[in-house]
Amino acid sequence: MGIPGPLRRVRATLNTAAVRFQAGSRSSKWELYRRAFPPRRGERVLDLGVSALDDLPGENYFVRRYPFPDQLTAVGIDDLTVLRQRYPEVTFVTADGLRLPFADDSFDVVHSNAVIEHVGEQEDQERFVTELVRVGRAGFITTPNRWFPIETHCKLPLLHWLPRPLVMRLSKLLRQPDLRWRLLGARGFRRMFPPMLELSRGCTRILGWPVTLVVVYRRR
Repeated sequence: MGIPGPLRRVRATLNTAAVRFQAGSRSSKWELYRRAFPPRRGERVLDLGVSALDDLPGENYFVRRYPFPDQLTAVGIDDLTVLRQRYPEVTFVTADGLRLPFADDSFDVVHSNAVIEHVGEQEDQERFVTELVRVGRAGFITTPNRWFPIETHCKLPLLHWLPRPLVMRLSKLLRQPDLRWRLLGARGFRRMFPPMLELSRGCTRILGWPVTLVVVYRRR
């Protein structure tokens, strides 16, 4: 069973709007990042969560915009051969975000855009944050807001507000694996980070409604 016709039409309309929104969202995130961590010569930066699907709108915005590519290490779980060819100055590493192959404090700043919701259950998400904080002295981490009414991956309204076991069943019934993400609200996202960190929060919005949540952390 696939998505019913009326819901499929709603999704198509929302998907068209989402493509337009994504371009503005990436620009907004980049501006938030630049304000938090103005790029400078000599810093070591990790971008965690790059995608081999580089031709899709909005993918790998950080790799495209960061002005010192020779200082950037980018990690993804895919075969990154295409990215190595397109961005030869960037160091690409295929690795699991829960077990990063870097020493403690390897990076001055870690950037991760909309990855934490993909890594698994709560324990996996906590492990993901632990790894970020271990390898990076500071970080800029984003995730879609669970309480925005349209799920930003699958472009379907309200389904992600249902109890998680039901969402998992629907994802199989509708053949929609993108319903299986574990989304976070602002409070749950904040609680992922250890209390000894200095945190600040931000977001991108549509009509005043937070769409993407941002946490900036720094070691005290």
